[in-house]
Amino acid sequence: MTAEAKAKLPRRNARSHEAILNATLKLLGSSGYIDFSIEKVASEAGVGKQTIYRWWDSRADLVLEVWRDRLLPSLPDYDESVPLRQFLETSMLAFGEVISRTDCRQAAICILAEAHRDPKLYQRMAEAVYLPRIVTIRKAFQKAQDDALFAKDADIDVTIDELYGAVWYKVLIRFETIDAPYIQKLVAQALGPLK
Repeated sequence: MTAEAKAKLPRRNARSHEAILNATLKLLGSSGYIDFSIEKVASEAGVGKQTIYRWWDSRADLVLEVWRDRLLPSLPDYDESVPLRQFLETSMLAFGEVISRTDCRQAAICILAEAHRDPKLYQRMAEAVYLPRIVTIRKAFQKAQDDALFAKDADIDVTIDELYGAVWYKVLIRFETIDAPYIQKLVAQALGPLK
């Protein structure tokens, strides 16, 4: 049974489901991805492994649900009255601060490592985590270009890659945290002078 099909099954025990998600969060924050296992989640949650496997196909599917629903900040639709620079600074800072946390960084490491071997997991991760953010930010850039507030010849996708790539690099490669001054500099450099 696929993870999507399992997700549609009614939860037989909401308390067990909540305990599993909480245990996953705790273990990601303390032990990290290397020591993370279904056995440890089951023990921490006080449930049997079979309960976990009834709802999730793998540890990566479990972590993906926690990452998507419990860790990452939501990105609201772009409010066209908000200046592009302000929108980017606010949304990128919220994202960067969260993925700088140990539990969220470890969830990202887990999903990215597993997604390299599992194209279907990669697709679920893309749809759940980053594509909605890219679509929203692209709309903000397109609006700024339409209003002649951002260079018409600028490549929006490359600019988005510059922004998110820098945040991911700083957190996952350099093991540093994201703060407001860094995001302000990053956004200012990516945007250049706005009209």
